[in-house]
Amino acid sequence: MNQKSKGYLFVVVAGVCWATIGLFANSLLGYGLTPEQVAFLRLFLGFLVLFIYSCFKMPSALKISKKGLAYCIMVGIVSQAGFNMCYFNSIDSIGVSASAVLLYTSPLFLTFLSIVIYKERLNKIKIISLAVCFMGAILAVTGGSLNLGQLNMNGILLGIMSAITYACMSIISKGALKECEGITLLIYGFLIGSILMIPLAKPFELISYANDMGVLTIMLGLGIIPAAAAYIFYLNGISTGIDLSIAGILASTELIVSVIIGWTILGESFSVGKLIGVIFMVLSALIAIKKPKSKKIKHSVNENELEPVRV
Repeated sequence: MNQKSKGYLFVVVAGVCWATIGLFANSLLGYGLTPEQVAFLRLFLGFLVLFIYSCFKMPSALKISKKGLAYCIMVGIVSQAGFNMCYFNSIDSIGVSASAVLLYTSPLFLTFLSIVIYKERLNKIKIISLAVCFMGAILAVTGGSLNLGQLNMNGILLGIMSAITYACMSIISKGALKECEGITLLIYGFLIGSILMIPLAKPFELISYANDMGVLTIMLGLGIIPAAAAYIFYLNGISTGIDLSIAGILASTELIVSVIIGWTILGESFSVGKLIGVIFMVLSALIAIKKPKSKKIKHSVNENELEPVRV
């Protein structure tokens, strides 16, 4: 297997790992944990695994400048504590499938933030991609039904907030990656996010689950698979030199697998309308990577680069 094929495989594996977040969260919520406790566990255990991994594989990743730390604090507040709290509360309210779909509307908010903050311009391809993504999200969440009274608006708003806070990761990391490595941003972002979650999560209450090996296994799985392992595979994947736009499409397996898990394993509602919506959202990602013929866009790809929004 050549380097690029290996990179593609790693990114797909990362997408599948990210997709399991709803499965682990749903299981823990079923045992009586609060969404805030699930968020704390993912951040704290993810930090521990990434920290241990870096100690052995790349100790330099643990070094950070004052400016880099400032970026990590922003990531910890907005894109870790904020995102995880909104996303797990959304899963608790409307389920894994709908929450995953709403999360994948993040390119809509990322585009808006990029225009406002970085003065980026829209082109026809971006507009078409965003329109298809928007229509797909509506179909995937509602199934084509116009009866809004049946929808859990609180859960939907939380899902939208998770997409907004997720989009902020890309905005912050654009400057942060000039100061520190991608994995460094994750390690300290996870740590700061978990510290901020302590008052809401009340982690000492989790000690009562210490004697239940089933719950402990799920907790560890949450910290290892959709937190640490997913990012390790992703960062190693893009370090092979593959195009980031292609990596974003391959990582869209997260949405597909998340929805499949919700519909099959967790027994969430399924309809043809919802399926068409998901197909639209994947199609929007394919449209997004189409480059204008008159311009050639070069990507600088290295192991330090992180593209949190993977669509």
